[in-house]
Amino acid sequence: MVDATKRGGVNLASILGFLVVIALLAVVAWAILREDDSDPATTGEDGAVAGGCESLVTVRVATTDDFAPVVESAADRVEENDECVRYSVSTAPSSVTADQIRAGTARPDVWIPDSDVWVDRVNQSPDAPTLSAGPTLATSLAALAVPNSLAESTGLSGPQPWQAILSGPLELRLGDPEESTTSMLLLHAADQAIGDSPQGEQLLGAHIIRMSRQAQTEEELLAQASDDGEDATAVAATEQQIYRQRLENPDVPLTAVVPADGTGALVYSWVAVPGPDQGAATRSAVSDLEQSLTGVAGVADREDAGFRLPDGEAPEVPGIPAGTEPALTAPTLDDADAVVALWNIVAVDMRMLAVIDVSGSMLEPVGDQNRISLAAASAHTALEVFPTTSQVGLWIFSTDHPGGADWTELVPIAPLDSPSGDGLHRDALLGATAALPSHTVEGGDTGLYDTVLAAYREVQANYEPGFVNSVVLLTDGKNEDDNSITLSELLAELQASVDPAKPIPIITVGMGTGTDEEVLRIISAQTGGRSYLARNPADIGTVFVDALTHRFRAG
Repeated sequence: MVDATKRGGVNLASILGFLVVIALLAVVAWAILREDDSDPATTGEDGAVAGGCESLVTVRVATTDDFAPVVESAADRVEENDECVRYSVSTAPSSVTADQIRAGTARPDVWIPDSDVWVDRVNQSPDAPTLSAGPTLATSLAALAVPNSLAESTGLSGPQPWQAILSGPLELRLGDPEESTTSMLLLHAADQAIGDSPQGEQLLGAHIIRMSRQAQTEEELLAQASDDGEDATAVAATEQQIYRQRLENPDVPLTAVVPADGTGALVYSWVAVPGPDQGAATRSAVSDLEQSLTGVAGVADREDAGFRLPDGEAPEVPGIPAGTEPALTAPTLDDADAVVALWNIVAVDMRMLAVIDVSGSMLEPVGDQNRISLAAASAHTALEVFPTTSQVGLWIFSTDHPGGADWTELVPIAPLDSPSGDGLHRDALLGATAALPSHTVEGGDTGLYDTVLAAYREVQANYEPGFVNSVVLLTDGKNEDDNSITLSELLAELQASVDPAKPIPIITVGMGTGTDEEVLRIISAQTGGRSYLARNPADIGTVFVDALTHRFRAG
């Protein structure tokens, strides 16, 4: 039987298939030709097709998460009117972008940071392009955010002095100042406001020690406050973030707490970043974006987002009275670096041997107490501040001390949360510090040099990598042990023992005018430590906490 699909040896099915393919190709060709006839196109470097463009210009813009929506809105307006331009907007903390520009791992065409401090950081690098902060696009006050319910129950809302904020009912939460400009500004403001107050310094030091171990991103902090759960507390935020949060989460609105004695403001500046690959088309597109940001529509975008404009009104945020302005000048790069350095210092866990003088002079009265009681109270305060991951031990020293040596170990170095007796190691230390007055040797002298060397060797023999290993020695006198090594011998022994790979700073704390300030300074400097002096013994609490929070710094 002959197949009906074959004629003269030709397969009709094959012909039909061939014709279908030809028809499809014709349709595709017709579509391409139509596109070419109506709107000739070229492909840009990023692979996108831009009709009528000789080339597609892509402008890279770097800014923060908060300001990005404003930039994207401005970019959309330009792209709608110019199909040959595309804007690529990336976000990161300003400090991160600054480091990327310094390292050459990122080179945006435009950068809008939230503080000129980070521009100054880029300009520190000789290999980075020299940048200039252009016009200010927006600002926003640095504040604290508290859920409405907590603000009402605690009375913590509106303008509050830093002393009240730090000693108030809510646990302050700030982010890492290296990544959060808001937190950097708040820490700088707190330090400026209470710098002359011993109690304030002690409070701030304690908070920094705690917060450095609870560091979260700004986004996490705001989310935590917005939940209004058990962990809700006062967190770092800008007035713009609080304004936005109240629009997005009206069920759990936040209220602002503004430091009454001073706060700073985030400043968003236009920063053009020159580059070798920037042609005239790129520079023109950069200029178009700036005009879109600063034009009428850009003004509306910034105001709607909750930012302050240079000549505009502040957003309405509960807790921030009308007319509130930054009360502090913007921090310098040195100011910012100091805040970041302190945070990084106390964020590292410590392994410390505390060595306290119990010679007879420590019984001298100071008001209604005596020196050893003040020293004990200071040590007690410090122990309550230290995180549980710290490792701490306690020695006492004096001549005429039981056991023959000038020093005695009361509690060995161990983690504060490790078991000890019926409680924890922290409990054992607190009990030992409370009992310090009972260990004071009436008539005993200060056996300083032998004790310093023994303490240093003890910490060195059990050095713990990953910790700040240190000796913190408190005394009210000078070496009075005639049978001890000399100062020259002590310094020679320390110099021979110092291992740069295993630093062990000796922090010395003098109490009263009877101490040999110069000798203590020399001893500390020999090991990269720092020396402190409380000329008025009543100030020992503040000095002792300051010594512990600055335990890395050379004196």
